[in-house]
Amino acid sequence: MGKLKKRGNVAAFSRRICVSLALAACFLASGGTGTHIDTYAAESSVIESVSITFKSTYGEPEEIIDPEITAGGGSYSIGDIQYRTEYEKWKPGKKVRVEITLVAEDGKYFPVSLNRSKCKVSGAEYVSAKALDDSSLQVKVDYKPVTVLGTTEKAGWSSRSKKKASWKSVSDAPGYTLTLYGDDKVVKRLNVETNSADLSEYMTDLDKTYYYEVKAVPITSEQKKYLKEGAYVTSTDQEFDWDDYQREEARTQTPGDGGAVKGDSYVLPDGSRAVNSWKKIGETWYYFDGAGNKAKGWVLDGPTWYYMDQNGAMQTGWLDLGNGAKFFLNSDGAMLTGWIQPAPGTWYYMNQDGYMQTGWIQVDGKSYYLNGDGTMAFNTTVDGRPLGPDGAALQ
Repeated sequence: MGKLKKRGNVAAFSRRICVSLALAACFLASGGTGTHIDTYAAESSVIESVSITFKSTYGEPEEIIDPEITAGGGSYSIGDIQYRTEYEKWKPGKKVRVEITLVAEDGKYFPVSLNRSKCKVSGAEYVSAKALDDSSLQVKVDYKPVTVLGTTEKAGWSSRSKKKASWKSVSDAPGYTLTLYGDDKVVKRLNVETNSADLSEYMTDLDKTYYYEVKAVPITSEQKKYLKEGAYVTSTDQEFDWDDYQREEARTQTPGDGGAVKGDSYVLPDGSRAVNSWKKIGETWYYFDGAGNKAKGWVLDGPTWYYMDQNGAMQTGWLDLGNGAKFFLNSDGAMLTGWIQPAPGTWYYMNQDGYMQTGWIQVDGKSYYLNGDGTMAFNTTVDGRPLGPDGAALQ
């Protein structure tokens, strides 16, 4: 291939010399007026520019269809198309190198190369355009496959919290749109980048029946170029029983009952002590256990874990118990599991027991790498494995 290309370049150079000499002769013959030169230039056999168009087609959800590739101009046509990535490995938005061979018509030939302005590519990204020989030009481009996002197979609620929505991840989905309903009326719409959402601040009326609709969506303007949002899926209903109602009442009531803290107990006006109940004293929540004492350390109330310090005060935010045991407690004190985002753009993963994870982890069939401080790595390479913008390993 290299020798063939070299011979083609020499031939092209020789032709240019002949053309130059012919132009000079015409110029002298015309007395220097240039009339014959203009006429000859218009009849030049050099293909000075080409254009290629990629037309993407969206098929069924999660289906990737080959693009339709056409070439403009009547002096050349497409001779061969080669994809350098196996079709089975195509991913939406991930570049696929495409090599297109253009063939010149008889009597026409290509220059040694064409730059971006002379080789116009639409629907893909120009890489290079170089002659293989006089009559063929190889154009290299990067194409991003497109697809419609799929629908989740399961939408329900966390077994650890009745107010935490949880659904099965959709392949290649960078985010989701969730609409929460209470008694068939919209309560809240929000976008999330994980397959779960804490809805406790919106599910405040335990007499209502709640459910949500969720669909996979692109998040950024770049993602919207190659992804189309999926279809909504409706979750199972979430209803609350009497125990839930009692716990909620205990969590939201204030000590307007005439009681007072005495030592480690909360004593009511009739002399009895509060047991298995929450009390907000000032701006701090305390939990009084079955013996009527301030709980300290971990407290399990219903399906949710809370942590009380040595004074019995409920903790929120990051909790570091030493020896690498770190947890994250929501603003209502609830220990969180799964993916969390304490600050915009910073992700951590807490296992089913609430422990912050580091190193390589597997979540829903995808590999992620968490730095030593627990933050998710993305758009980089770790241990020779590239990580995408969503943190998932690309291979």
